[in-house]
Amino acid sequence: MSELKEYTQEELVESSLELEGKETDINLNKWRSNILKSYLIHFIEGFHLISGILLPFFLTWGKLTFVEVMFLQSYFTVMILIFEIPCGAIADYISRKFSLILGALSTAFAALVYGSYPNIFIFAIGETLWAFGAALTSGTDTAFIYDTLRKLGRVDDVSKVMARNRSFSLLGIAISAPIGSIIGAYLSLNLVMSLIFIPFIIATLISLTLKEPNHEVERKKTKKYFTVVKSGFTELTKKKVLRILAFEMIITESLVFFLIWTYQVYLEGLNFLLIFFGFVSTAMTLVQIVFNNIVPALENKIKNKRKFLKLYTIIPGIAFILMAVIHFIPVSIPLILIVIGFGFSRSLIFVKGLNLQIESENRATVISTVNMFASLIRAILYPLVGYLVMWNLSATFILLGAIIIIFALLSRIQNDYL
Repeated sequence: MSELKEYTQEELVESSLELEGKETDINLNKWRSNILKSYLIHFIEGFHLISGILLPFFLTWGKLTFVEVMFLQSYFTVMILIFEIPCGAIADYISRKFSLILGALSTAFAALVYGSYPNIFIFAIGETLWAFGAALTSGTDTAFIYDTLRKLGRVDDVSKVMARNRSFSLLGIAISAPIGSIIGAYLSLNLVMSLIFIPFIIATLISLTLKEPNHEVERKKTKKYFTVVKSGFTELTKKKVLRILAFEMIITESLVFFLIWTYQVYLEGLNFLLIFFGFVSTAMTLVQIVFNNIVPALENKIKNKRKFLKLYTIIPGIAFILMAVIHFIPVSIPLILIVIGFGFSRSLIFVKGLNLQIESENRATVISTVNMFASLIRAILYPLVGYLVMWNLSATFILLGAIIIIFALLSRIQNDYL
């Protein structure tokens, strides 16, 4: 009987270990599914149908001037600035998953408000909801992916996964931009904006099925809300390398960002037909997909990342200046694509270095703090760029290009920072 009892106990132990192994496999599969669902969410949320006809929406249907559009975007970035840290803390204090769900839902309703009536005050309400949604997901999606990969033991893949997320988002934009142009031309411009509600509601439903990778840490957390908020500033204050990386990433990205708001004005000056604007928007997104997949591969092969980053930054600066002096469509459009391709994929070079500098429990808060400073810079520059464009578009391009090149040459980033 004693031998039988001992044998049974061994079987129970083995059975228990086997069950634990199966539970671990199930959890790992759920965390792996986070990556796949993240790709799907980014693809669906990329259906910004309005992207190809953004300025016609504001200027024609909305009856705004270009400077008013820039002030409205400045308001949007100020609202992101206000929401950024609290929303990052929500992700750290409650959960990343909750933040992503609420962010998608807020953006869905923002689209409905925006397309309801052509009035700058209605637009401001729409921008507020959109800013809230953007702040909830900004930084949180990166932290969510990083913590998921940490669970899977694949932290080194963070740049690759984030690049794919961007690629899927851009693919959604590439597909939807011409569709939005057609709807705008044959039906109405505001309908295009209102239809954005659909993809973001779908993204909300998919987000509900995500598995929180940091759930165990969150349940044990005893820090108060404002302590979490303060931690974002504290890490930036204490860590010099983190400050340098964050500053040099957001400066160039903020300057390149203004091409999104000026390229349509540039094309109009070249007498480029409005019907093809959506296709240029698609080309801009496709070139980003290509660059976003090339950068991680190049980054792993190149030893001197400092020189690589410097060259990678100078190229879009030169392209900006060339756009100011070349007014020939077969050359001008490739220059637009160069600025967008190099400029918007550049931040991928910083992803790993930034995350290595941040404590895991406050990752979303710190990244949101960095994004907050990016919002502040854009909020200040929007009206200025608006007036500069109204005065002289070519001079604006030369100024933007020159500043990008100067910052690249004066870079303080060392090879081991990246």
